Amino acid sequence: MDIWNTGPFDNEEAQEVLADLRKDELYLDELLPDAGNRYIEKDQGAMIIALAHLAAGNQPEEGGDVDAAALQTPEMRERLRQCLEAVLIDGTVSGLYAHWQEQGEQLHEWKARSHVALK
Repeated sequence: MDIWNTGPFDNEEAQEVLADLRKDELYLDELLPDAGNRYIEKDQGAMIIALAHLAAGNQPEEGGDVDAAALQTPEMRERLRQCLEAVLIDGTVSGLYAHWQEQGEQLHEWKARSHVALK
């Protein structure tokens, strides 16, 4: 997975999610892990962060707006909140966290830019 910056849409997986949403070809139930999933792979973590930001009302700076209505139901926002917490907790649970942990000081910037309130 290509990562070019610390923002929620600054990686290859997030861009694929945005493209799929624009074409109405995204199947959320297949993408999001079930509660209690032991480990979240790096690419899945990147998708979760992008989806969480869309659910919170954030839009990418480039490529046009995305219809995020399906992500903004109370049930989906809660599921994304739980998934996002898992991605941002530590490297034993999240491959994406482990990646940023290896980058040193960028870990803190990535965590700050990835976190979003979903209440």
